[in-house]
Amino acid sequence: MGSGDDKLLRLIMDPCGAELTTGYALSSTGLVQRFTRYITPAVTTENAFAFVWNPTSQGTAITQKTATGLGAPTNVSTPGPGEGFFESNADAAATLAACVEVLYTGTLVNRKGYIGVCQANWNVLAAIAAGTTDLGTLMSYCQAVSPVPSAAVELKWSPSMRNFVMTNTTDEGGASTDNALMVVAVGVSPNDFVVRFTAVYEYVPKFTLGAPAPRVTKAIPTGVGERIISRLDAAGHWWHNVGSTMDSLSRLGNQVVYGAGQAFRFARGVGRVASSATRALGPGTALLALAG
Repeated sequence: MGSGDDKLLRLIMDPCGAELTTGYALSSTGLVQRFTRYITPAVTTENAFAFVWNPTSQGTAITQKTATGLGAPTNVSTPGPGEGFFESNADAAATLAACVEVLYTGTLVNRKGYIGVCQANWNVLAAIAAGTTDLGTLMSYCQAVSPVPSAAVELKWSPSMRNFVMTNTTDEGGASTDNALMVVAVGVSPNDFVVRFTAVYEYVPKFTLGAPAPRVTKAIPTGVGERIISRLDAAGHWWHNVGSTMDSLSRLGNQVVYGAGQAFRFARGVGRVASSATRALGPGTALLALAG
């Protein structure tokens, strides 16, 4: 893959920290900027909350599903990151990378409940966002579920092929093939969480603002979408850190600590042998004994 493709791949996998780079969804090269929103979930009567967000449509608000009664959730919508900016300043925009991070901010003794993450085509999650499915049932739709951790839960957006063929933003007829994100938490106190929504967009400024027009066309390398998506697929469940992925990372960390401890104890044992041999036989004889 070329350097531009590698930068875009790193940006997709790390929307919050990777170097910004242009993408391939617009027919001309635009400006790239990162936008962020922090939201505290609204308190519900069922000790649960869920967020549904389609990052590929800059006019789509973030929807929080809240429960006003058993099995009868209602929706609260809030603008997505950068939404107001694009309405005032952009003629066209395309999503390059996005993620949702959920952080538990309560006390350790009160940490409870489960959290799940889901990524699916927008036509599936749009129906969920508009429907009356209760929040407990939404948890069964999630692809990964775990007890609420003390570390932040990360859910990253994964692009589809449509995001590389210059129809990312203006052709809403094909939006059902775009991926959207959902996070669900049950058995929790919603006000003990903060949710961060991050999106990286490439956009073309409105000509009425005085910005010079970009180049009319932009060459898109053949097969770039297939190469990036295949690399993402090969990375496995890179788009979330919930459940088995988090467990495997924990096990790996424990193995590293255990291995470091074993190495330290071995080195300390060798030092003790050398010290004992030096006292008993003298330095020269001790060196010969250690050499075998």
